[in-house]
This record gives sequence, structure tokens and C-alpha cells, in this order.
Amino acid sequence: MKQSPARCYRRDILGIAVLAIMIVLGGAFIAKAFHLTLLTDVGIYAIAALGMFILFGYAGQISLGQAAFFGVGAYVSALIVMRTGLPSIVALGASVATAGLFGWLVSKPLLRLTTNYLAMATLAFGVICYVVFVQAVPLTGGLDPGLFNIPSFALFGLQMEGARAKFWLVGFFLLLCMFLVVNLVHGRFGRALRALNSSEVAAAGLGVDVVRHKVAAFTLAAAMAGLAGALFAFVQGSFSADTFTVDLSIELLIMVVVGSLSSPWGALFGSLFITLVPAFLEDFEVYKLLVFGVILTLVMVYMPNGFASAVLDHGRSLLTKWRQA
Repeated sequence: MKQSPARCYRRDILGIAVLAIMIVLGGAFIAKAFHLTLLTDVGIYAIAALGMFILFGYAGQISLGQAAFFGVGAYVSALIVMRTGLPSIVALGASVATAGLFGWLVSKPLLRLTTNYLAMATLAFGVICYVVFVQAVPLTGGLDPGLFNIPSFALFGLQMEGARAKFWLVGFFLLLCMFLVVNLVHGRFGRALRALNSSEVAAAGLGVDVVRHKVAAFTLAAAMAGLAGALFAFVQGSFSADTFTVDLSIELLIMVVVGSLSSPWGALFGSLFITLVPAFLEDFEVYKLLVFGVILTLVMVYMPNGFASAVLDHGRSLLTKWRQA
């Protein structure tokens, strides 16, 4: 039985409250820095995946260039705090704004394309940005040494140092982004994107400004990738250009596909899966692209709404049959 929109919204808000409690308890009781660091990485990639969910899951526009916006966010935040001494929160805001502006600018020509052509164009954009990151050594440090000794995030003079503080920092922004995305998908903007995903012609006939909504979705996804990149820079303290390859864009896409194309919670599940599985499997990096390619193919063919959605739907079906028995 399909739930009403109001009930779905209340369920998602309750889910955010539960997630907030889990973040607080996790930060308070998880003792090992290794586990906190892994979960911090999950939160960073979940923020970027939430933007990908809006763009691909709801608007139906594929992008293989999200690593470029992730890199823009990382470099802007790091360079601002290292070379200007401005507060971290200013650097964070500048990263989001710059990545969003880049997204808005490139969306104008790219979104004239569709399907495979759009995928190839965004892939080319990501490769171009990667080459710029590698070659602009005076700014980026290139592949070696990259940028290092990046100051920790500071707020009102309080340094967010240590695995626990960084976990709470990323957790706060993850909750903020989840709240934003939940309200967007349950509002008029989300309904317009769903209509656009189903049929651009039909959506235009219903009064949806197709170009405006596609550009907005692309810009929002870029801005959220920029936020994730900025947090990545503050958390890691050092990085180089090889972090922002096409592999990262593919992983963000797989996070959404494995999680769910219809629920923002899929981005969190997908980032948890894609981040934790390699951490506990020896020599995974050797076969990463092969494994991810197989997962992406199987999920798209047999579970088009995402692996997590398929599992939940199957569980609800079994529960309904058990109650009726």
C-alpha cells in the first residue's frame, strides 16, 4: 500500500531525528579513531551522493563529472585558509558558492545533451578539470606533493581536531544536507523533478520550466559536491590531484544506484556500502573498477530503483503476506 506524501515526509523527518541521535551516540561511545574516521568518510561521500541523488535519481540527468566539483570545493577551501587566513566557515561557504557557480556555468551547454551524450560530456568535463588540477602546480601542488598542512576547521576559535571532533563536524553538515534534500524532494521542486524525469515533454505541458529545473538540479548537485570536497580538505589535512579522478565520479554514481533512486536515504546507505566494503577487503583496489562495474550493471538491470529500495520493498511484501496469512 502506497503511503501518503505527508506520511512519507513525517517518516523522513523522524529518520533525520534518529540519524542525529545515532551521530551523537556514535561520537560519544565509539572509542577507536579508525572507526570514527571511516564513518566520517561515509558522511563526506554521503553529502556528495545526496547531490547526485537529486541530479540523477530525481531529475534523471546523469553526470560523470562530480569529482571535478568535489575537487573545486577542496582546493578553494584549502587555499583560502592557507593563503588568506580567513575563517574556516568563510572558506566553506566560498567552496560551496564556487562549486555551485561552476555547476551553473557548465550546465548551460551540457544540459542541451541527453542520455549517453550527456554522460560523455560530463565525463570529458571531469577529465579536463583533473588535468587542470594536475598541471596548475603553483596553486594545487599537482600530483606530488599536492597540498598539505591544511589547518583544521575552526569555529569561534575552537579547532575541530581529532577524529571525534571531525566526526561531529561532518555529522552536523550531513544532517543539514539531509534536511534540505528531504524538504526539496517533498516540495514543489521535487514534484517538478519527478515529472521531468518521467517525461520532459509532459512536464513542460504541465507548466514545468524544464531548463530552469535541470539547471537548478545540476547546480545544487555541484554545490553539495563542493561542500563535501571542502569538508574532505579540512578532515584529511592533505591531498593531491589524484584524489579527484573519474573513479570518484563513478563511485558517487554507484552510491546512488546501489542505495536508492527514489529515496535520499539510499545515498547514505550507498556511501556506507561503497566506503566500508573496500576498507575491510584486502587487495580490493586491484579489482575495484571490475567489482563496481558488475554491481552497477546488476543493479540497473534487476533492481532499477536501487538495491536498498529493492530489499526494503521485498521486506514490506513479505511482512504484508505474513500479516495476511
